[in-house]
Amino acid sequence: MNISFERAKVYDACEIIRIRNKCFYSDFIKYGYCPGYNIAKENMMKSISKKIMYNILCDNKIVGNISITDNNDNTYHLNCLCVIPDYENRGIGQESLRVIENEFPDATVWTLETPADKKRNHYFYKKMGYNIVKEYMDGSVKIMLFEKKTKLL
Repeated sequence: MNISFERAKVYDACEIIRIRNKCFYSDFIKYGYCPGYNIAKENMMKSISKKIMYNILCDNKIVGNISITDNNDNTYHLNCLCVIPDYENRGIGQESLRVIENEFPDATVWTLETPADKKRNHYFYKKMGYNIVKEYMDGSVKIMLFEKKTKLL
C-alpha cells in the first residue's frame, strides 16, 4: 500500500465531492445535516481555490481529502480529514496528520472540530496529541473543539 498526497486542483472538485459523500453519508443520515456532505460543485471549487487542500491517494487512487485553513498567525484549522470507509483502519489518517503537520513547521496551534458522539474520532485525535478545549452546539449537534499545541507560544 503506497500512500501519497497531492495538492487538490479545481478540476478535482467532482471527485472530492464523491469522496466526501462516501465519508460523510452516515453523518448526514444520523444528524440530518453534515457540512462535509453533498457540497455544491461551485462551492467546492471555491474552497479548493481559497483553502489548502490535499487529496489522499492510496496506490494512486484518491481515497480521502484534507482541507486546512491558515489563520495567518501560525495557527491552522483542520476543516476536514476524511478517508473513505473501505480504506479506514490502515494508518492513512495518522500518516495524513503527520504529513500536514510537517508541511507547516511554523504552526504553533492546530484546531479541529468533530461531533461529541463520535468517540472513535476522539480516540484518534487524542492519540495524535489533540485535546478537547471546548464543546458547543451547532444546531442540534454537540461539537467538540480539539486543539494541539505544537510549539511553545
